Amino acid sequence: MTYTGNNNVTYTKTCEPNVSDISVQSIDAVYLPDIRHAVQLQDYSYPLQYFAAGPSRVTTEDGIHQCVHCETSGTTESYTYCANCGSISCETHIKTERFEQEPVCTGCAVTERFALKTKYFYDQENLESFRDQYKEMPIHKKALENAPISVGVLLLLMLLVVGTGLAVL
Repeated sequence: MTYTGNNNVTYTKTCEPNVSDISVQSIDAVYLPDIRHAVQLQDYSYPLQYFAAGPSRVTTEDGIHQCVHCETSGTTESYTYCANCGSISCETHIKTERFEQEPVCTGCAVTERFALKTKYFYDQENLESFRDQYKEMPIHKKALENAPISVGVLLLLMLLVVGTGLAVL
């Protein structure tokens, strides 16, 4: 509470009522719906529970905005659905499937290394199909399966050529 005294000075005072100062005259029941949902996506179930009051709601449980592989949760993070197993995963647990170029989670993906880089696949069949493609690729396309190493090797070769050229002069 803020007030101004007779001396024109403004005062601030906190007023706290005692239990004896409070009396209840009547009680009105209020209906506050408790909504519970469960979304089933293949192997996973995602609960969602909230209290609804008109257009407003207060979420009490949110399994949709939560990674199934780690403790990451909240609406500020980005999540991706894995169509292969039904999981909702955070950015660190989602990779791009090499053969179909679709998201796949690290929990269900089949992996193998090509050009020293791990590639992710929906299943063994996609891995086998990509192996066949990889065998048929020319060497420069195989190298591009791991672009950072390819660029590094090219830069190293250029430095060796320039260094050798300068040493000869």
